[in-house]
Amino acid sequence: MDINLVPIRKEEKDELYNLYQFYHYDFSQFTDEDLNGFGKYEITIDYYWEGDPRWNPYFIENSGIKVGFLVVLFENMDTDPDPTHVIYDFMILRKYRGQGIGKAAAIKAFNLYKAKWKVVQLENNTPAISFWRNVIRDFTKDNYIERFRDDVRKYIQEFSTKE
Repeated sequence: MDINLVPIRKEEKDELYNLYQFYHYDFSQFTDEDLNGFGKYEITIDYYWEGDPRWNPYFIENSGIKVGFLVVLFENMDTDPDPTHVIYDFMILRKYRGQGIGKAAAIKAFNLYKAKWKVVQLENNTPAISFWRNVIRDFTKDNYIERFRDDVRKYIQEFSTKE
């Protein structure tokens, strides 16, 4: 397994848009999102490349084959000189799940930046909750905080990669 995170260039946004269709399809069981009148999910990603450095999209590649994507958001970068880094979106294509690719990609992402980190899951997305708990527990050697926000019905894990 040779996992790499490859920054997504503006000229590759159509490819990311297509992957987001699969992401929203998978996610719709937790969000009840429906297709629009054109048989697609409503997705807007242009702002990733419109001069806002908070958004950092990456393709996840395994031995040169695109197997998913992730987006790292520098939360509150406009007001905090040391912003929290958030895994904003994360998707591995079904064919490649259960092989350790997602875990390896998440760890690569955490190692990209020395920062405070936050990962969030919907309360009803039990596969994601289990995945992230396991990845973060192993990565941090169980040195993280988890809380549940009742107002938004989400689990949040927080930790730091600073030394």
